[in-house]
Amino acid sequence: MKRFQILSVLPLAALSLLAGCGPKQTAETPPSTAPAAAPAPASGDFKVALLTTGPVTDGGWNQSAYDGLLKIQKDLGAQVDKQESLNNSQFEDAFRDFANRGYNVIFAHGDEFGPAAEKVAKQYPKTIFVTTGGTASAANLAPIHFATEEGTYLQGMEAAFVSKSGKGGFIGGQNLPPVKMAADAFANGAKSVNPKFNFQTTYINGWTDPVAAKAQTEALLSSGADVIAHNCDAAAKGMFDTAGPKPGVYTFGVNADENPKAANVLSSAVLDVPKAFADIAADVKAGKFQGHPISLGLKEGDVTLVDNPKLANVLTADQKAKVAAAAKDIADGKIKVAP
Repeated sequence: MKRFQILSVLPLAALSLLAGCGPKQTAETPPSTAPAAAPAPASGDFKVALLTTGPVTDGGWNQSAYDGLLKIQKDLGAQVDKQESLNNSQFEDAFRDFANRGYNVIFAHGDEFGPAAEKVAKQYPKTIFVTTGGTASAANLAPIHFATEEGTYLQGMEAAFVSKSGKGGFIGGQNLPPVKMAADAFANGAKSVNPKFNFQTTYINGWTDPVAAKAQTEALLSSGADVIAHNCDAAAKGMFDTAGPKPGVYTFGVNADENPKAANVLSSAVLDVPKAFADIAADVKAGKFQGHPISLGLKEGDVTLVDNPKLANVLTADQKAKVAAAAKDIADGKIKVAP
């Protein structure tokens, strides 16, 4: 999630009251409301782990997290490891495995990891847990929200500009809050250009099944959609392979630069996950980590809209200017992209 601002803070320990007949206190210093930083790891190897729900070779969501892990290894000299393609029943055991082996930081890449991270973090107070998504935080737990929806809103504008049918669709992996928000924002962006834009969102209940994504793509095309976006990770291959060759149809990438994945990918909403992960790991190593929600978007530079240079002439100069103006307004808080 991209490129963050502090959403909330945790209070420090409350001041204790002095009893007895000691000297009278003059004025109490009010307690600080700043979250306490976790102490730096003890001397020795700095160890960082990654958990994902899909393969780290998906060329998108999970690979961006793995790229972050490799950046941490390179920049910080960390010992790194990963467990990939996990399902919900494996989350807690995976967290405990790395915590028991003395890993200092465990990144869990996906909203699904939130409940397990909240539970296990209480049992391992010396281990830092970071989830991409979720809402729970603690002294050793921080959720990251990459504002993907800010990028997909801009893509929705582009979609409405190029659509001839006024119909579009979005294929999500699972109906999770950040995925639904990205889909809703795409629709809102499209309707800011064409209020009558007809938009469908569908979910394939997974992240690695390109056949399911292909079936949903075919259904959208049959319904008249000529612009199709996604947030379904590796399964998106089915969308790109099916819609990519269709004349007059445009597709959209997400999470990473997916512009090369088909000839008709108009743009990608890119998250700088490697930078975010490396920054957080550096704070942990330096003893500066603070457990609070983190939000990263256009304003912070962690979410960007990357247009396909091979399709640079598809949008007019005026249309590009309107998208750029909307991006500035989103960064300035003037446009709310999704509920």
